[in-house]
Amino acid sequence: MKLADAASVDRDYAWSLFEKFVAADTSVLPMQTYVPTDDVRVATFAGDVAATELRSLGAKVEVDRANNVVARFGPVTGRELLLISYSVTHHANRMRSPLHARVNDGWWYGLGASQGKAGLAAACTAARALLGSGQELAGGAILAVCSEGSSTHDSSRVLFETLGKPPTAAVLTIGTENRLFLGNRGRVDVYVDLPGRATHSSVPELGDNPIPRVGDVLSRLGLVHLDPTPHPRLGRRHLVPYSLVCEPIAPHTIPERCRIKLDRRLLPNDSPEAAVRDVAVALASIHADVTIGPMMLPALTAENDRIVVRFRQAAESLTGRTLKPEYPAWTFDAGYAASLGIPTLMFGPSSEGASADDLLDDDRVRQSMVLEAAAVYVGFIRAMATD
Repeated sequence: MKLADAASVDRDYAWSLFEKFVAADTSVLPMQTYVPTDDVRVATFAGDVAATELRSLGAKVEVDRANNVVARFGPVTGRELLLISYSVTHHANRMRSPLHARVNDGWWYGLGASQGKAGLAAACTAARALLGSGQELAGGAILAVCSEGSSTHDSSRVLFETLGKPPTAAVLTIGTENRLFLGNRGRVDVYVDLPGRATHSSVPELGDNPIPRVGDVLSRLGLVHLDPTPHPRLGRRHLVPYSLVCEPIAPHTIPERCRIKLDRRLLPNDSPEAAVRDVAVALASIHADVTIGPMMLPALTAENDRIVVRFRQAAESLTGRTLKPEYPAWTFDAGYAASLGIPTLMFGPSSEGASADDLLDDDRVRQSMVLEAAAVYVGFIRAMATD
């Protein structure tokens, strides 16, 4: 990055924020797959950690009913760039000392480093650098921390209600390895519940064992028609079983229910409800209940959008890298802002090489990547202020 821009980004300040953010536990608990917005840890992070740091920047801060945090630097005009960071951490479940941030050989370690915590530190560092240079953020930028942790857009829906006027663009500061992501497939969970009747396994004839029907369900998934035509940028639809839970879990007990969760990826114009109905039709001959679970919309921002062009120009002038638009395999929260017609970009620091097949162990991010992201946010906000 350019020397002047690098000098305006305070490494010690960014690290102090990273330490505080990592130390606040907002992780998915063992044997759980989501964190609800009313979790006391999410509320504490919103009200006591994020809001405190954002107020120290001079912002007027609001914590809404979903424990989103919105930091405004003046009346909302609709011209602002909205930087959205995320509080909940989902992965690195086997990390040692996850809430103790540490530095080693240029890497910052801590739970959430590659997810939301480093991106939030970079966003706050960028705001501080801009304010320190005399840049007016009123009408230029809003910082937000979204509480989404359940693979839905419920928190974002409340966040945009809190904003009132939609921003001119949104940048999600989630970990992308400081690559520019402009979209992703959507997803919907399809729940297949197989009811039974619990009994001791020594007398199976007294119960109704749903486990043998699991194989019937899996064999019939091939009957679900998926249009094989891929999207030119987002890829293909798919239908994949990813979870099987039988309840109750008790000694030598045949369960009274098995739940299979299916991951159905969606392309633009796909109907989540129709996707669930397709599964129900394929399983009609099996004693099963098919229902819709958490859902996220697909997202796609045009590569020639003015916002994208300006972001690429600003980022490339700072980093010397050509930011080619990319489209990850995973699904995230960009779909809600995109559904409102807001150009939505994803760009933030994360571990180099981090991917969906590396979910359990140490979470880390390069210091240089955090500082680069902060400088890019500075450059982009400055560039948009001159438009």
